[in-house]
Amino acid sequence: MFAQAHAIQLLSLRRGEVDEDDLLLLSPRIFQRNLSGSTSAETPRGHGASFDGGAFSEDEDDVALRMVPTRSKADSDIMPHMVPTRSRVRKAQEVEQLQAVLGFQIRVQPPRILCVSRRHMRKNKYVDIVGEYHLDLVQGFGGVPVIIPRTTHTLQHLMQYLPMDGLLVAEGNDMSDGTLLKYGCCIPGRLDGEDAQKFASDTEFDLSKDELEFALMKFALAKGCPILGLCRGSQMLNVMRGGTLIGDIESEVGHEIVHLLDGSDPAYDSHRHPIRVTPGTPLAGWFADDLGTSGELLVNSYHHQGVKKLGEGLVEMAWAPDGVLEGFYDPTYDPESGRFVVGLQFHPERMLQDYAGCAEVYKAFGRACWAYQRSQL
Repeated sequence: MFAQAHAIQLLSLRRGEVDEDDLLLLSPRIFQRNLSGSTSAETPRGHGASFDGGAFSEDEDDVALRMVPTRSKADSDIMPHMVPTRSRVRKAQEVEQLQAVLGFQIRVQPPRILCVSRRHMRKNKYVDIVGEYHLDLVQGFGGVPVIIPRTTHTLQHLMQYLPMDGLLVAEGNDMSDGTLLKYGCCIPGRLDGEDAQKFASDTEFDLSKDELEFALMKFALAKGCPILGLCRGSQMLNVMRGGTLIGDIESEVGHEIVHLLDGSDPAYDSHRHPIRVTPGTPLAGWFADDLGTSGELLVNSYHHQGVKKLGEGLVEMAWAPDGVLEGFYDPTYDPESGRFVVGLQFHPERMLQDYAGCAEVYKAFGRACWAYQRSQL
């Protein structure tokens, strides 16, 4: 019986997405044809719309469950919880139409990696950006980067970007006092006056970005979703786990190691300083072919803040010679099982020509995102 078989196959639709095996099952024309001739008392509203370019009359955000007409009481007991919403049917319709335009079919549903954009001034106006290195690396492991705009009104629509199979939190400004307090995090020391102007592009708060990333990180930590935090992202991850921050490295630690050059300095991107990697950690594994006998790497550096006290349950992976922590992870780390919570103070995506291990960071993150996605189906 079609209705019962349809219900069984829909058991995998728990996330509001159409997966590989469901694309054929929920192909709009097939879906419509299978329902034709039903004798049930009520047909779902919108069923009469044409699937060859027509649109449903109701608001697309109406996601109330609709019962597919069934042919027996046994079927009726199964179907109310299994039936796809109109939004799923619409997605199936549009996927089919776009595949026809592109000339190829979707064979698998890739993991969705969420990343909030950063505000950047260009030609006297703000634009939202995410570095293409990140995007290329995410796409390289088969993921789909989902860029979330850091604009003021995004927060109220944040759930529309779900589901999330991985969270990437990268560069950005210092985190704001208000957001840190809201999420129960410690506020670091702050620069003022001329000292603050030295790092003006970092010390200026971006409240919208803070709100979005803190909310997503809290959600990801609660769900066990893979997290890769780079630079600011590692600092955010640390305070979300109860750690604290160095407010300014030069003021609190000293000048032994230069952690941030002025953006106008010709050596801004080429500057490197050493770090010592802890054996037996994921970082040591990713860079196994690069470490040699010294156990050291030369890494880039774009930060004036850093981790002070490491957060609860986190384990160090690397230190700079001045004692600033450069990497840590959650010891439940197991990418093949979808467990990945990692913070790196440096930027591996901007050192791809330096070490093969830089790409390995993203490959491990990608394996975790694929495994996490499979666990949620």
